[in-house]
Amino acid sequence: MTGKGERGESALECAAREAFEETGLRGELVDLRYAHRYRGKKGAFEEHAFLLRVAADAAPSTSDEHVGFRWAPAQETAKAVQETAKAVRWPAHATALELALSAF
Repeated sequence: MTGKGERGESALECAAREAFEETGLRGELVDLRYAHRYRGKKGAFEEHAFLLRVAADAAPSTSDEHVGFRWAPAQETAKAVQETAKAVRWPAHATALELALSAF
């Protein structure tokens, strides 16, 4: 998931807010120290990648902004990320998934 920061909000604060708004989850945010820039219809943007660690029994409650998601147990994470990375449209998002797996 991605999101736009609000005025005066740090990347970490934005990630925590967006994670909760879009999944209903709170947890430990791990900065993956990866950012990329791109130009969209509304101007230039910079995305920062974070891993959200939540309880093993946590269940997301996605907003209607999402067309799908994959929730995998820890023992299936590597396989799920590899499969998902192949389906991700943007190379930077695939890289963020790979970094999240390494940090997991």
